Amino acid sequence: MIRVGFLINYNHFKWLGGFNVIINITNSFRFLKNKKIKPLIIISNDFKKNYKNYDIEKNQIIFTDYFSKQTLLFRLYNKLSIIFLGKSNKYDNFLKKNYISILSHGLHFGLGSKSDIKSISWIPDFQHIYYPENFTLRNRIFKYINTLISAKTSSKIILSSKDAERDLKKVLPIEYKKTIIHSYVFDLPPKREILSYKKLYQKYEIPKNYFFIPNQFWKHKNHDLIVETLKYLKEQKNNDINIVLTGFPNDHRHKNYFVELNKKIDKYKIRNKYIYLGVVPYLDVMSLMYHSIAVINPSKFEGCSSSVEQAKSMGKKVVLSNINIHKEQNPSKGYYFHPDNFKQLARKLIKVLNKHNKEDDLRSITYAYSILNKRLEKYAFDYQRKVLKN
Repeated sequence: MIRVGFLINYNHFKWLGGFNVIINITNSFRFLKNKKIKPLIIISNDFKKNYKNYDIEKNQIIFTDYFSKQTLLFRLYNKLSIIFLGKSNKYDNFLKKNYISILSHGLHFGLGSKSDIKSISWIPDFQHIYYPENFTLRNRIFKYINTLISAKTSSKIILSSKDAERDLKKVLPIEYKKTIIHSYVFDLPPKREILSYKKLYQKYEIPKNYFFIPNQFWKHKNHDLIVETLKYLKEQKNNDINIVLTGFPNDHRHKNYFVELNKKIDKYKIRNKYIYLGVVPYLDVMSLMYHSIAVINPSKFEGCSSSVEQAKSMGKKVVLSNINIHKEQNPSKGYYFHPDNFKQLARKLIKVLNKHNKEDDLRSITYAYSILNKRLEKYAFDYQRKVLKN
């Protein structure tokens, strides 16, 4: 069995999307019959007090601060060793000590051309090319440098979509040939564990009928559009649309974004329709999705949307922006709108609400659950096949 280390070399408390991708892909191997890979999660020591909240066995985890919480001098030494000497003896020795043959999904992280360990660098997206205003000049320069170095020092590059591959080809036309495209399929909690609406109401006092947005509050996620949509619906005397939101409230690139968003909500007097619950447990997120009318993703940019894939796994309707990646993800129950058009989004929400039928929704959920294990088996098999090739 080949031991593959899935590296979380970033703040997993702040980037829940990236963290969930790693947990999901490692757990998907439970469904694979002809298993040739043993997946292990490499994560910082501060996860020791949280791992029991997730469906992860302790023997699946390597706890270490070696890759995420070291000094600038340590990181610089290892980076320069990888670039100029072809490997870092410190990293290689640590991974060999833990019998790791392949290091996967390190965020912009390669081990070098002379490393004995195959490394597969993860580049989630190329947002800085399309929305440079969301980044400082320094951030954009570092993103380009990190992308270049990781692409050149990795055995392969893993991307989540063909859309991202097209972007990589524009930026690095030679290195893009190393790419593996591995699009998400998300597992779900068993139906018997999904919280009832009654329990959700007791916990959060949410309305009976609501749309759901489980996105972090980064500016490109486009929560502004939701606020303007609710304002417009209020002006049109439409009192039927409620939107429940969860997610980490800070954008490190736009530190005042969440505060300014809330000022608008209070100014428009739509707080009763814009219902933010904070960062909630994963089971609660999935339960909120289960009982919603539909999931909304208004984002202006994605590498691949986790919430769209989770909704697909659950058989839920999705109201989503018509950006390229959302079209590629192609949910069968998708309703598209332009990410700058709040009137169009309002019309889609009214249409979905008017067509909503609880019995039809439950049938769709039941069918989606019935085929999910097969989809997860294929997801794990595709990863195994592509990573072990050559």
